[in-house]
Amino acid sequence: MAYLKPASLALLMALAACSGAKPEAPKLTLQPILYFDVTQNKLYGSGCNFVPSNGGMGAVFLAMETRALIKLDDHIVSIPVANDAVALPQGAHTHYAGPLYAATLTAVPGGKHKALGVVAVFDGHLAITDAKGQTVYDATGDTQCKPM
Repeated sequence: MAYLKPASLALLMALAACSGAKPEAPKLTLQPILYFDVTQNKLYGSGCNFVPSNGGMGAVFLAMETRALIKLDDHIVSIPVANDAVALPQGAHTHYAGPLYAATLTAVPGGKHKALGVVAVFDGHLAITDAKGQTVYDATGDTQCKPM
């Protein structure tokens, strides 16, 4: 193994620091919001729920009229609706923004979209960013909007 002189090592470290590469933000592990969470926290109301394609059967994101909800470390986190939000079915919105996280839920262009009475189902894309604007969650999956 080659030995680096202290001056060479310092130069390599300085170059790495100047590269401008930001450390990647830790990714969120969203937990499914279960029936117990809904009843315990009184999360009733119309809106849309998002289930990621690779994440089982439980919704990890609830988009409602005034807020969106995610579950992290067994706690429900509320994200208020953003001023620039566009309406989705059943009073939900496309954009939510708070002090910790911002979330955007949109239909996948060219994806499936069905209306079954008052229920709308479509392929959705959910992106969540942290307070620094770094993406901490990004997934596609099934979105269902319905009255509750």
